[in-house]
Amino acid sequence: MKGIHTLVERWANSWSAGSPDELLSLLSNDCIYEDVPTQHVNRGKEEIAAFARVTRKAFPDLRIEVTCSFATEEAAAAEWIATGTHAGDFPGLSATGRRFRMRGTSILVFRGDKLQRVSDYWDLASSGLLPGAQSDQTGSG
Repeated sequence: MKGIHTLVERWANSWSAGSPDELLSLLSNDCIYEDVPTQHVNRGKEEIAAFARVTRKAFPDLRIEVTCSFATEEAAAAEWIATGTHAGDFPGLSATGRRFRMRGTSILVFRGDKLQRVSDYWDLASSGLLPGAQSDQTGSG
């Protein structure tokens, strides 16, 4: 399982580094990447690269810290804390200029040593990303 946990860390680090190339190197050619709260489903490396660029533009200092993970031979679940600044527009979310801190979970499914599917789950309401909302700065909710 150590190899799977290493891939999970590399996945999180690629988002934190703002490195679409590193992220793409972890994906199968037919990977599906789903951002559940915003209902965005990206299919294939080209769509996922575009999603990563839009995400980095909207959240230029995004950091993902994995706080807990577990894995089987074919899949992993990772609980994480995301922090950053909502500096640019994200589809369905106009820029607020505010810092945020939120908890989330990702389910990662592997085919060999590549990610075949990633589904991100986080609470849009407590993220501080909605107009007039406050971020969950405690990390408890």
